Amino acid sequence: MPAGVQACDHCLDLAGDARRREPHERLTLQHNAPLVSQSAAGVPFSMMTFQCRQCGTVWRLYDRANELFVSWVPQWRPSSPPHRLR
Repeated sequence: MPAGVQACDHCLDLAGDARRREPHERLTLQHNAPLVSQSAAGVPFSMMTFQCRQCGTVWRLYDRANELFVSWVPQWRPSSPPHRLR
């Protein structure tokens, strides 16, 4: 996330639990169809892009075939999260 932009509590919670399947209620799907591809190791996956209506954070949802968990990846690095909105 660019400097000076703040993530909402919902996005910070998602960053803390990035393997849950359900998006929070403020995320909106950006494209109708998922991007389907495969990793360098040949593992197929799909990716969907969401954006938070409250803070604008863009999220990518990665879902690998035959995997129990998914992976939510924010546009900013979770190791240096932005400040919370009040």
